[in-house]
Amino acid sequence: MSGASTVPGPDKADLSGLEGLLDVVDSVRVLRYPHETEADEEGQTTEWHCDIVVVDNVPAPGFTTYATVGARELPTNVTTPDGRQIRSEFVTVGRTGHRAMADVLDACALAVATGSIHVAPGAVIPGAVGLVDSGRRCEHLVLTPPFLWPDLQVVDETGGPDGTGPLLTRLQAVPITSAEMSAVARDGADALFELLDSAGADVTNPDRPSVV
Repeated sequence: MSGASTVPGPDKADLSGLEGLLDVVDSVRVLRYPHETEADEEGQTTEWHCDIVVVDNVPAPGFTTYATVGARELPTNVTTPDGRQIRSEFVTVGRTGHRAMADVLDACALAVATGSIHVAPGAVIPGAVGLVDSGRRCEHLVLTPPFLWPDLQVVDETGGPDGTGPLLTRLQAVPITSAEMSAVARDGADALFELLDSAGADVTNPDRPSVV
């Protein structure tokens, strides 16, 4: 999986905000994806990594939840109306065994790191699925407030241990087709999710038929 390695013990990663998921499972794994920034004007690069928490049988048996930890360190250039920085972590779900969804979440972190998306509900990440898991009908991602995990912390306004940090949000990455991506650009993400809901679409299946 794109050079990812297993972190020796979940205690090596910051799992804050995921407690509502982790207290119902026996084991948690963390995958680490190493990255390097583009060279600056002086030719210097910086190494960084994205950790992905893997929780099997959540939100239900046969499904696996994947969640970033540490993406909150990446600037989003998004602020609250009063100027407070907003940072984001990402979560998604797949059928257990479809491990490429971990790579897909890493693609979300990469999109933030490169500044290629405006990190907010309704934002689309083109090709995030297709680039790491080719051949799927749903090649792209749309971000939305999480809706599959009732105990997941979605917003953390505390500002971290010292209370001075950014506001933290968690966004769900939902695979969508090219036609659905065009529909988001035309009608907005809310309209697409209404279509997905009315069609009873299985958003955990990246090979599902398009609803547009």
